Amino acid sequence: MSEIVFFAFAAGGGVLFLFYALVLIALLAYKKPEQDEPKGESVSVIVCAKNELENLKNLIPAILTQQYHDFEVILVDDKSTDGTYEWAKDLELKEDKLQLVRIDETPDHINNKKYAITLGVKAAKNDGVLLTDADCKPASDQWIKEMSAGVFKPGKKFALGYSQYMKKGGFLNQFIRFETMHTALHYIGLGLLGRPYMGVGRNLAYRRSLFLENNGFGRFSNVVGGDDDLFVNAYAKRKNTSVILSENATVYSIPKTSWKEFIVQKTRHLSVGKHYRKTDRMLLGILFIARILFWVCFFIAIMADFKTIFVISGFLLVMVLLLSAYFMLKKKTGDPSRIWTWPFLDFIYLFYYISMGLKVLFTKKVKWN
Repeated sequence: MSEIVFFAFAAGGGVLFLFYALVLIALLAYKKPEQDEPKGESVSVIVCAKNELENLKNLIPAILTQQYHDFEVILVDDKSTDGTYEWAKDLELKEDKLQLVRIDETPDHINNKKYAITLGVKAAKNDGVLLTDADCKPASDQWIKEMSAGVFKPGKKFALGYSQYMKKGGFLNQFIRFETMHTALHYIGLGLLGRPYMGVGRNLAYRRSLFLENNGFGRFSNVVGGDDDLFVNAYAKRKNTSVILSENATVYSIPKTSWKEFIVQKTRHLSVGKHYRKTDRMLLGILFIARILFWVCFFIAIMADFKTIFVISGFLLVMVLLLSAYFMLKKKTGDPSRIWTWPFLDFIYLFYYISMGLKVLFTKKVKWN
């Protein structure tokens, strides 16, 4: 029995070691696209909001003051009742770059968020579309410029950006930021390795022409969530996708302040995973099983005092690689998170992910805002 546990630990650790090593190498080798503005290329920034007036008052001015030669901002108001429409209508009269789109009714066949984005894309004048959420804020006035450098490279259709949550006090905030970087390590890492499978709508760019040619969200238009990761999963490929890692191109979001809100948000996000390509589901499944084997068999082997030196050495080797990959992602993006406690959070994450997976299985209906 002890030998089986040891080999299971070695197998799980081996898979994680290989993955983290490849991601670390990819992050070390990463170089940003040239920062010169793409000549003649214009951008449409799309923000969809529902009752987000206070957040919009912070976000929209930050976008309007971006340093880029030609862009517009399209604000899609989804039936807000908090004064968003009146505020935005007044601002639209003052700002030539701002265009307001109002939704009074959403068709039954499409999810609210996807319908809002679809109207925003259709209203856009430019082929470069850059998305963020109402509760976000770019880290600098170079955000449009740097994300555009990725999506306007020859042959590119997508630019995957990094988004982190704002740093606040408490364990919940620390866990949210860990979970966000953990997710980013996977989608950014696999994107750099030529296997893009998702992006985050808080910081994502793609070509309007690609969206329209493929009938927008098409076959998953009625799925709640997935307006970012399912669209990327369906059409992003090795050759048509850029990854943008930069302190200036990072977007920060307002984090949830209660576990209940956080769990509702993550239930919506995780519920779309079953719609990923089969190969992506298999790859993510292998990584998750490897993590289970690694942590569970590590503790069993230590308690059984079986080949302790080898087990501890293997554990430390994987942890060093994991922290190195986190550190490099943190360095490339300017993320201020402290990562010295993250091996502990990686262990906690195992139970979180199992419990969330079970919750998703038994949740019949999720919604956007």
